[in-house]
Amino acid sequence: MDEKDKQLYETTLVVESAKQTAELGKDVASDIVRPTSKSIGENIGYLVDGTLGWLGVWGQKQKIKQKKYIEDYKKEINKNIENIPKNCLKEPTMYIVGPAIEASKYYYEETQFKEMFAKLIASSCDNRCKNKITPFFVEAIKQISSQDAAILSLFKIANILSIANLNLKSKSGGSVHYKNYLFYNDSICGNNYGSSLINLQRLGFINIDFQQSFTDKKHYLAYEQDEFYIKIKHEIANNVNNPSYEFNEIQIEQGIVEITPLGRNFLDLCL
Repeated sequence: MDEKDKQLYETTLVVESAKQTAELGKDVASDIVRPTSKSIGENIGYLVDGTLGWLGVWGQKQKIKQKKYIEDYKKEINKNIENIPKNCLKEPTMYIVGPAIEASKYYYEETQFKEMFAKLIASSCDNRCKNKITPFFVEAIKQISSQDAAILSLFKIANILSIANLNLKSKSGGSVHYKNYLFYNDSICGNNYGSSLINLQRLGFINIDFQQSFTDKKHYLAYEQDEFYIKIKHEIANNVNNPSYEFNEIQIEQGIVEITPLGRNFLDLCL
């Protein structure tokens, strides 16, 4: 088989798999009348098999990895479904389940994302979640990083966390930003989380506000230990009598980060 025939064969496999998945989706939706965790889990398992089957065209080595991935993925979904009380089980929401399974195939070896998709799929089978779940969460999982997820997980125990900017005050009375979005909360501390915070705010999961701050200033003591804060503070002290040195003070601009209702729903259902 030459390269052209091989590509045609692989393309045909993908197309046929997609057709089978579409038909299977219709069957699953029509067959579930009185759902149980076992029946729902099995039917969703068929969808997983059908949707992720295309990975087999990568070759024998990938096929072995794919088989284990699919089995682990189905177990993860079933584990979450089995935790739903029987009286809360409902038919899976296909416009959530279908896109979630389809998207998950691109996160082949990412355990954390596999778990998030599995929880979202199970939530679509839980009647208690019907007013919380949205198709947007499928897209959101695709658009967050592991670091983003770790930051959002901090809100499991608090609705509001601290944040700060470092500003330099000049001798002429002006002020300039030196470091933005310092984040010192629990195990996540430092000045490398700005991109994650901006992304979570873009998704509508958090609000960053420098017009408000904690009245208890102990929330901001950690920022005084930031390496850049200490460095500039020493630099200013060493240049008190230097007329050419522009700055005379480094200030910690205090703010808060608050989880939104949308972010809370995503956290509850997917993390």
